[in-house]
Amino acid sequence: MAMNILTTQQLFKIAPAIFAESPDKAVSDRYGFVPTIDVVESLQNEGWYPVRAQQTNVRNSDKRDLARHMIRFRQDPDRQMAVGDSIPELVLTNSHDRSSAYQLDLGLFRLACSNGMVTPAGDLGNIRVRHGKNVVDNIIEGSLQLAGEIPHISESVDDFQSTLISSEEAYLFARAALSLRYGEEWQAQSPISPESLLQARRNEDKEPSLWKTFNRVQENMMKGGVLGRSNNGRNTRTRAIKSVSEEVRLNRALWQLTEEFSKLKHHHPKQSMKKIYAA
Repeated sequence: MAMNILTTQQLFKIAPAIFAESPDKAVSDRYGFVPTIDVVESLQNEGWYPVRAQQTNVRNSDKRDLARHMIRFRQDPDRQMAVGDSIPELVLTNSHDRSSAYQLDLGLFRLACSNGMVTPAGDLGNIRVRHGKNVVDNIIEGSLQLAGEIPHISESVDDFQSTLISSEEAYLFARAALSLRYGEEWQAQSPISPESLLQARRNEDKEPSLWKTFNRVQENMMKGGVLGRSNNGRNTRTRAIKSVSEEVRLNRALWQLTEEFSKLKHHHPKQSMKKIYAA
């Protein structure tokens, strides 16, 4: 598969905060400012190339260069390790307004739906690097640590693919996902039902595996466009997740939910998920 590497001009157009030359004026003198583009270039020198970028929209134009932003990196195709039907990525997030440190996560890009995920890397989780003198070196070190977790993520995907779940269990999965998105009062807040969240966008995603169930829910939640009803009873469609922090948060939470379902299925193979959750 050909890889479309983003050029410097494309990065600037999509996420200008990557090129910020100074932090928020309110930060202290102890804040060690390092432009995100320096990190991008260093990762590229290590063989990780930027393939997607975005930043959170802000109303105040003066804050545009400080907004939280995200860049996804992928290795050269000759070095890529296949993870099921997906490709591993590094996901870098940052902001220059003190709201977040540099953060590096493992991600997966599913070829069938051109959809990106964020996966907690086992016990390692994610790499957080505070702004300071050694930002670049620490992130490069973190990228090596995360790359070492790719085989474990691949094992998880294989497990999810081989784990079959019933329609009742898929419903419980979608219901739990809606609570992650809208909170405990999701039934009052969500414009869509669990059944709507489970809709498949392609025939091959209809199979009853945990992996495909996760993919249907994740894609519908992230990309939006699912038909539902607003609180006043009008037909509406859900919106795509545009916030960088919310995208990362939800992706992590959905992955952890999938891991929990898998563990429950293996520990209680003859017991329905409904009974487990009721216990």
